[in-house]
Amino acid sequence: MRPIGNNPGLDAYPKSQFDGLAASAERMSQLKPGTRTAHAGRLEDILAALPVSPVNNVSKNIIAEAVDVGLEFTRELNAAVAACTRLEDAQAAAASVLQQFAMFEFVGWYTAGGQRIGQIDRFEGLTASIDELPDSPRTNLQAIVSAMPDDATVAKMFDADAGCLHVAATVRGLSGHRLLGYFAADSANAGTSQVTALEFAAGRLAEWNATFQQEHAIRSSQHVAALVELLGKLAAARSIAAATKCLVNELKSYLGATEVSLGLCRDQLVKCRLAATSSAPDVDKFSDVSRLNEAVLQESTARSAGSMWPASESSNRHSLLSHQQFAEVKRAAAVVSTPLRSEDGVVVGALVAAFDDLENGQRAQNFLFASERGIATAITSTTQATQGYLAKVASGFRRLLKTAKFKIAMACAGIATAAMFVPMDYRVTCDSELQPVFRRFIAAPFDAPLEECLVEPGDIVEANQLLTLLDGRELRWELAGLRADLAKAVKEHNTHLSAQEFGEAAIGRHEIDRLENRSALLAQRTQNLEIRSPIAGVIVAGNLKETEGVPLETGQSLFEVAPLDRMVVEVAIPEEDIWHVQPNMVLNLRLDALPSETVEATILRIHPRAELRDHENVFVPEAELDNSDKRLRPGMRGDAKVSTGSHFLGWNLFHKPVAYVVGWLGW
Repeated sequence: MRPIGNNPGLDAYPKSQFDGLAASAERMSQLKPGTRTAHAGRLEDILAALPVSPVNNVSKNIIAEAVDVGLEFTRELNAAVAACTRLEDAQAAAASVLQQFAMFEFVGWYTAGGQRIGQIDRFEGLTASIDELPDSPRTNLQAIVSAMPDDATVAKMFDADAGCLHVAATVRGLSGHRLLGYFAADSANAGTSQVTALEFAAGRLAEWNATFQQEHAIRSSQHVAALVELLGKLAAARSIAAATKCLVNELKSYLGATEVSLGLCRDQLVKCRLAATSSAPDVDKFSDVSRLNEAVLQESTARSAGSMWPASESSNRHSLLSHQQFAEVKRAAAVVSTPLRSEDGVVVGALVAAFDDLENGQRAQNFLFASERGIATAITSTTQATQGYLAKVASGFRRLLKTAKFKIAMACAGIATAAMFVPMDYRVTCDSELQPVFRRFIAAPFDAPLEECLVEPGDIVEANQLLTLLDGRELRWELAGLRADLAKAVKEHNTHLSAQEFGEAAIGRHEIDRLENRSALLAQRTQNLEIRSPIAGVIVAGNLKETEGVPLETGQSLFEVAPLDRMVVEVAIPEEDIWHVQPNMVLNLRLDALPSETVEATILRIHPRAELRDHENVFVPEAELDNSDKRLRPGMRGDAKVSTGSHFLGWNLFHKPVAYVVGWLGW
């Protein structure tokens, strides 16, 4: 094979001849391989028909030799590019042929960056490292690309100092992609054949890309049609068992696999169980093959991504051990698996397929990865449609068991249940009221009008302190009359004695005694018109300010005086809790007047009879408090908590409702 640049005398011909050859090569690059071969044959016939002359014979030989080299270059380029399945491989193959035939010192590839974040312009070397290039060629290649218009087919830049020509050719159909390189040249017009070869290679890459995209579109449409047909068959299945069996058999037939297996996660649980396999009509869940299948399915769901053995990257080999073991047991060239995720991202199962041909496995990999959501949704719909009522309820309950909210609720319920057995002090909460230890009632000693009241309820009084005054005018008036009657009675008595009327004298004597006693009583009352407190304490009751001048009756209650040195706490225990309260139990008292303080006391006694307080039947225990600082007053109210002993927290909270329910049921 002879490189294009080594043909003798080829560069000596006018440029117009090679412009025509370049145009022909460009037209040839746009044809299919069979068409190009036929076209080249016709060109050889045309050359053979040229007239024979010394000059023409030399021209015919040079042109024929050039055509022969061009055809060989075309065949090599077509064969190298056609064998590639990736754009990167096609680029490398074209670069290798260009270097082999066109004497390029370097062939590279430029890709323009897009608008997405992280996508930048790239300048990659296909036949040499970019970093190894001299500064001048690398700079010129970048300059020619940056200066090249978007619609330009080919651009050149001559570096006289380095003696090389830099060429860039646009690849049609790949936006921003250019094939570029440089070779030794003595002028900007030199190396026309190399430029043509580079342009032809760019055209062949554009054709390869168009063919690849077309084939990819055809395969995609075939996959979509197959998937639609498969989903229709799954939707028509009468049971989930029939749907899974249909799925594995159809996939085996369409993908050309040796075996396809399907595993399902029951109610979306983590464990993936084998549901159907194309290698057997029924699944033996306890066989070694079934367990190996389940291991592969479980490995796929654990990875939560499509997998293939042999692994394309060595870093993933350790996570595909079950795939490797499955491939060895089945003697498969490739094993492909994918989890089946529904639209909401929940894994409902997994698929695994074994292939005798690695290429078939690679093609099937794309189909399985793309169709996983559709298959998962179809399986979920079929499962829900074929379930009975009880099965749906059980399925819903199992799904509920798996949810995070239910797990949190169960954890909280477990903690709460454990807390129910923690021993806690059972405290009876009730109302309380302060009362004095004892009381003294002060009453009117005799009938008399009230002259003046000196105290009011709430006043603190000392022993023998004046509380009120009674009006003594009527007493004094009556006493003066009695004294006058007494003097008259004495004179009459004396007269009867001197007349020796002893009977009348005895009667007079009795009248004198009566009047003297009555006078002594009135005299004593006039001396007790001041009513004083018998003890030191506080006036609990007795507001007589508005009744001054009103006559009082004997025994009428005027004041109630209570001492303040000690107070009694009366606690209203509900009758359902009285059985838990006993004397000597401790209560904690918090008064409304002193909300920041808690007073502790001991129950001394419990009233034997229930009392009605605030329309509630209660029992009243009593406890005494020291009040030496005189801060507590009778009638103060508050809340009291009686500590009755230790019980389980559950008993403390629920013994009343349980007792009520038991009583309501009549047990």
